[in-house]
Amino acid sequence: MSISPHCTVLIDDAPFDQQGWRDQLGQLAGSVRSDWQRYAEQAVLIAELARQVPRSSSDDRGATAWKSFVREIAVACRCSDQAATKEIFLAVALSQTHRCTLALLQAGQMPEYSAKVLVEECAGCDPLVAKTVEEQLAERACRMTPSQIRDAVRKIELRLDGDAAAARSARAATARSVRLHADRDDQATLVISGPTLPIARFYEAVTASARSNRAAGDPRGIDALRFDLAVGLPNEAQSAPAPAVAGWALDRRRVRPVQVLLHLPVTTALGLDNEPGWLPGYGWVSAPQCRQWLTIAELRQVCVDRSGFVVDLADRVVRPEPTPSGVRQSVLDMVVDPGAITPKTWRNESHHDPSPLLRDFVDIRDVFCDGPTGTRVPAARCHHDHERPYPDGPTAAWNLKARTDRTHQLKHRGWSPLRTATSTLWFSPAGQVVDVPHHTGPPPDLDPAAQLPDPDLLDELERELVRTPGLDDDPPWNEPPPF
Repeated sequence: MSISPHCTVLIDDAPFDQQGWRDQLGQLAGSVRSDWQRYAEQAVLIAELARQVPRSSSDDRGATAWKSFVREIAVACRCSDQAATKEIFLAVALSQTHRCTLALLQAGQMPEYSAKVLVEECAGCDPLVAKTVEEQLAERACRMTPSQIRDAVRKIELRLDGDAAAARSARAATARSVRLHADRDDQATLVISGPTLPIARFYEAVTASARSNRAAGDPRGIDALRFDLAVGLPNEAQSAPAPAVAGWALDRRRVRPVQVLLHLPVTTALGLDNEPGWLPGYGWVSAPQCRQWLTIAELRQVCVDRSGFVVDLADRVVRPEPTPSGVRQSVLDMVVDPGAITPKTWRNESHHDPSPLLRDFVDIRDVFCDGPTGTRVPAARCHHDHERPYPDGPTAAWNLKARTDRTHQLKHRGWSPLRTATSTLWFSPAGQVVDVPHHTGPPPDLDPAAQLPDPDLLDELERELVRTPGLDDDPPWNEPPPF
């Protein structure tokens, strides 16, 4: 009997529903939670030992009591001095600054790796940021992946001190570079480091060209095409050479305009607060930098409810006058006249694959795959999974979810999703439950009586704030793209 490689075969004699097997799985889960609690006990002990050791500003030079203490911990934990230094830092931070996180560890509710990521991300932050992280994030972090915790901490930091973050980004731009690293088997890695916007444009342009070539019949994979297009290798399937990084594929009729999306609250665009913006593929970006990009952007209205859940995406694209005042007026027009809810949010489509408008709406609404593995694959790189299989379930916004192949296959292996207002609950074949929070949050409140700052004055101040040292004029990545 031949089986199609795309066919999913369920194993009927799997032990997932056997009570003995489930009991053993429960023992494993309990043992893991005990490990978290033991780590908390060790952290408290290390912090107490550290409290008794005198410290001075010269601890990093010469033979000091603190260096001797680090060596003692390294011997006790059977690790290097560097690893011991890190463990001491984590223990002291948990005991002094992150008491709520420590309590969750002691209760066996927060994974050890989640606590470490949260503490490490707060290292070097203003004390107010660390305090806010504890108040707003600690309990939620029990259900979050490390990457989600990093993003959440950065969002809080940018919200509380966006100007300082923007200034740091401007200084960091002076270190932009291109590095070549030799790998095994005659391979190499090219690392391009610099400001986010030009690198995001580069990546999206190459990706658009690669997808266009695939649609035209090119047999190479997407990643291989990205590489060949980026370095300008000729296309073996066609006689014409591939463009290096032009934003166009060989068959230009098939390519869509290159876009770099930026999710930005209205309050930030109007200068009422410093709520950061979200750049897919990168993460949170400071409000001053986002406002600088608005003068080279097209605007598209996204409507959300009070929880932050996206309920509509406008079909129209607004092209404001490329000045701070022009952007301000366009945003205010959207607030005053948001328009009617578009049909794609409630209409059923007659075919299996969603239309481009419906696909864009689902991608912006979902942001990432909601699979139980915790891997954050962007919605734009996912398939659009029918919650109720087609054709019994229609192709409609309420019945579509951006999910990867891996997540889709788990559904055929007995994993059952249940979407709620705030998360997706996954029920495993063995009876375990995984709670995957939605990648949304409540939007900032817009006070109708708020006094708007002068857009030109705000732009002048922030233009200087985000200016890269050594560049007298605007850097090229703050100019409109040539395509």
